[in-house]
Amino acid sequence: MRSLLLLPVLLSWSSLAAPLDAQRPKSAAEALSKFRAVADRAEGERQRAAGDLGDFADAEVTTVLLAELARAESLGYRQTVVRALGEHTRLGAVAALVPLLVADGPVRLWESVATALANQGDDGVQSLAKLLAQQPAGGGRRHAICDGLGRNRSELARDALLTELGRATGRDRLPSLRALRNRAGEAPVDAVRLQLAKDGDALVAATALQQLAEHAHADAPALALELSRRNQGDAKGDVATAVCHALLLQPTPPHHEPLLVAGALAEDPFGKAKAALWQQAVGDPALVRWFAEQAPLRKSSAERCLAAEVLGMSTGELQSVAAAGLGKLLLHKEPDVVRTAALALARLGPQHALAPLQKLLAGKEDWQVSAALMALHALRKDDPAWRAELLTQCDSKQAAARATALHLLAQLPAGDNAPLVAAAAANLTHKQWPVRSAAIDLLRSLRTAAAVPPLFERLDAEQGRLRQDLVEALEDLTRLQFPTTAAWQQWWQQERTNFRIADRRDAADERDRGAPKKGAKETVSYWNLPVHSDRVTFVVDVSGSMAQPFGTGGGTRLDEAKRQLVRVLALLGNKAKGNVVTFAEGARGFAETLQPLDDRRQKAIAAFAEAMASKGPTNVHDGLQRAFADAEVDTIFLLTDGQPSSGPVVDEEALLALVARWNTGRGVRIHTVALGGKSRFLERLAQQSGGNHTVAR
Repeated sequence: MRSLLLLPVLLSWSSLAAPLDAQRPKSAAEALSKFRAVADRAEGERQRAAGDLGDFADAEVTTVLLAELARAESLGYRQTVVRALGEHTRLGAVAALVPLLVADGPVRLWESVATALANQGDDGVQSLAKLLAQQPAGGGRRHAICDGLGRNRSELARDALLTELGRATGRDRLPSLRALRNRAGEAPVDAVRLQLAKDGDALVAATALQQLAEHAHADAPALALELSRRNQGDAKGDVATAVCHALLLQPTPPHHEPLLVAGALAEDPFGKAKAALWQQAVGDPALVRWFAEQAPLRKSSAERCLAAEVLGMSTGELQSVAAAGLGKLLLHKEPDVVRTAALALARLGPQHALAPLQKLLAGKEDWQVSAALMALHALRKDDPAWRAELLTQCDSKQAAARATALHLLAQLPAGDNAPLVAAAAANLTHKQWPVRSAAIDLLRSLRTAAAVPPLFERLDAEQGRLRQDLVEALEDLTRLQFPTTAAWQQWWQQERTNFRIADRRDAADERDRGAPKKGAKETVSYWNLPVHSDRVTFVVDVSGSMAQPFGTGGGTRLDEAKRQLVRVLALLGNKAKGNVVTFAEGARGFAETLQPLDDRRQKAIAAFAEAMASKGPTNVHDGLQRAFADAEVDTIFLLTDGQPSSGPVVDEEALLALVARWNTGRGVRIHTVALGGKSRFLERLAQQSGGNHTVAR
């Protein structure tokens, strides 16, 4: 199957990591020998060898690590030694570690020390318990100690956390309660959870209920129903997530409506922890019938979308019931609801889906036809007749139908390229940029000599991102670059008889794609990624982890993100349009749509950036969704230092699939910046949209 954008085949992380693992010392003697060879060098040069010592519990290794801890100067090296000490129970480690937890320092060091102490047996646990009893309410040190105790499975650690839980009040109970999360089937812990699930503080109650649900406690559904009633109309985030999970344990008729309401407001309602429960739930005819009957009547589009996803899981005889409900959802006027219902219908199979989807294909709205094409493609991509139908849509009066059809043609198995080249070439002059973008992508994906002339004939007519798309497509197919259409025509007249398409790029070539070529005109860059677009939205992570230090200048990751953002927007110039979207628990934008980057807005964006503060989880979904809501955007730069941890979709595979769905017929390039370390998720997000990726440390 041809890839939409010639995605590179990258080595897996395991294959990259294997050589490093092979170099690790196999014995304490070898580890000590390697460390002694660098013992007199700077901390950065001995950090790897010190970390490798942690694999071994020998007394001599412990002596060396304790000595290194005493002389450590930098935070990074001190953390490495602390982690190495914590790999095993070691004589003298408790006495050396406790002072680090008492002294002032960054939270991340406290977290490492607390974890290391938790691994020092009863002595370490007792030290943590004693320190915890001395801590005032709130504060990072208290959180770190609770987290450390939570990593120890002993009754001593459990009792220390329960004591702290009984001593604390209000939301100060959350650190110790969360630290008990993984303890299942322990009567003292469940007794506290049952009590707290009725607490007046909704977040405390939800945290306790979530733990009961995760451990399938028999009382969880009844407590969930009670909590949903107490917080009716305000059951968002953690509360809705806990209620949804608990009700799924026993989805009886009284639970159907609160389950739908909570599921629509929950974070990651179809994540790994709940997917099997939903699948089990749709085996109940009463639940499927209620969702099918009630979903079209709900006022909330989020509830209708959730109901559609659930109905799409139906099996056997219940599929007919589910299909009837989904057919009614196709009549709604909200694009998200219709797209979700159409794809859910496709999952039920052709016998239930073909007729309503063909009817939707005849709709008057762009988004109706696009939704129908995506759903029908899921059903018919292996049907030879489907190619001809997609080619027909390439002449549609509706721009979204054309762009979607062009994108889907690029995903079909290889066949007769001539009709596809003709369809793509005809759409290179369409007035809507998403159609032209899809046509360029299709010509590039076909990898045929006939695709080259249509691409270079369009070169002088485009600018900004689409011109760069043409340049990259031509370079990929020919391994050549010429500045104008005339230069390409001259080359083609001389070489077309002998010309052969270049081999596909290997992984190393693809990682360099889009980077400025030597001697090329200087290009504006963002985190060293070239910016060719003049209709670009920058999506910036402002979650709590962005407060971590960055580089050696004493600033944080967020500080550097602000600097890079203000710089690139100023360089883009007054003719460009831009916007900024920040995300943490939710997402907010500088503006609703792209704004001309004149002097007044430059100052306003700088003020917006300066006001960014790091707090909360990492809701990548909402950040990208907000950026995609602007139909004019052709390029997104996503900066984050973490993996998705919050929002309607957290599972990486599901989020990648959802963004691909949003982008079919849109052609938005998503360039990604992984701040602090590698991210396979961000690599793949960039690859599937034809964007570039970089890691910044």
